[in-house]
Amino acid sequence: MSLIKFKHNNVLYGIVRNQKCATTTMMSYVAQALWNADPLEIQSYNTFQNNAPGVYIKKSNFEDYAQDLLECDVKIALWREPVDKFVSGFYHTMFNPTGAQDSLWIGHERCLDNFLDNFEYYKQNLNVQDHCSTNTARLGDDKRVYTHVWNYSDVYRIAQLLDVPSEGIFHRKSAERPALTFDQIDLIEDIMFEDIVNGWNY
Repeated sequence: MSLIKFKHNNVLYGIVRNQKCATTTMMSYVAQALWNADPLEIQSYNTFQNNAPGVYIKKSNFEDYAQDLLECDVKIALWREPVDKFVSGFYHTMFNPTGAQDSLWIGHERCLDNFLDNFEYYKQNLNVQDHCSTNTARLGDDKRVYTHVWNYSDVYRIAQLLDVPSEGIFHRKSAERPALTFDQIDLIEDIMFEDIVNGWNY
């Protein structure tokens, strides 16, 4: 979705904002380093524009910000297992009060099966595109571009790099979700197949 590019302690950092991969937490760490932000404040494009203009490069896909990323000394990719990433995106866009759009649903059955059966329709929505995209769309198809490749659960390592506190920060928490069926997993793996090809699944 975008690139967070900034200089800190004379080091030029580039961190891709890969939705549903702890990037809201990542932005909180960066905000602490750049303007001593409150760790419980949720950061966004607007807060970065107000406090550190030009740091948040808002573009759609990897190809759009690849050159900016390559100029950085430290290049960080946060990724998530593709099926888990997709499911998290589904719940965020279709049920979370900050993302849900009641008018988007087709029919009366508001569930993952409906979403998967009609994904060609749902993915036309920009919010769905952002949150249900593959790791590949955001990070590119080659991990070797990056100096650091971390699973989203290791986002705290960014705090260590920037020398800011990793505790006491806002973390989104997911509610317990029903287990996926084998058929659902197969359909999601088909949608996220390029991640499996490009190694963004281990």
